Amino acid sequence: MTAWGEENVVGPTAPVMRLRKPRWKDPRLIVGIVLVVASVLMGALLVSRLSATTPVLVARSAIVPGQTIEASDFVVAEVRLGDHTERYAGSVEAVPDGAVAMQAVQEGELLPMSAIGQAADVTLRPVLIPVDATVAESVAPGATVELWHTSPATDESEEASAVLLVPDAVVRRVDEGSSLGMRSMSVEVLVPSDSVHEVLEVLSEDERLDVIGVPGAHGLAP
Repeated sequence: MTAWGEENVVGPTAPVMRLRKPRWKDPRLIVGIVLVVASVLMGALLVSRLSATTPVLVARSAIVPGQTIEASDFVVAEVRLGDHTERYAGSVEAVPDGAVAMQAVQEGELLPMSAIGQAADVTLRPVLIPVDATVAESVAPGATVELWHTSPATDESEEASAVLLVPDAVVRRVDEGSSLGMRSMSVEVLVPSDSVHEVLEVLSEDERLDVIGVPGAHGLAP
């Protein structure tokens, strides 16, 4: 019995949601486990590769282009190279017999495989340049330097001039001369073969060539 004016409304029974325990044979569960295991293994492999060290050759002192690569010029060090192990020489055995440096390698630097070649491939030529005064500390073996032709004024109608002959010479050796003046100071530089004639012409006329270090260049501090 219901009161007058009241309606007896009976709605449909709401469905009851029941959680079922996951089953080991559920494909979704298996795929999830596989993904978790794969990500863990990939992370461990990546960490292992990044932390692994590789033996490489490190220069004891500056190596200049054209210099024969010898075992005594290097030490072997363990370095983390990651995916770049093939870019550097790992042992003296990896260097061909009679190989020379194709580019300057500074003290403490790794020996890149791209810096290894044969003497016939070197396009630089050594030129000995006399200097009047002590050169800057930046003018050291392996450093990149500029060669400037400086002409003083000859009379009132002609001004002094300076012309850049070679922008990218490499210092091979610095001879400090002798305290008794029996041997003057000189700098031996490696000059690109297509610029040698200009340098020799200036030297043959006993005119001045200045050797200027290049701040920020390879082997020099700014």
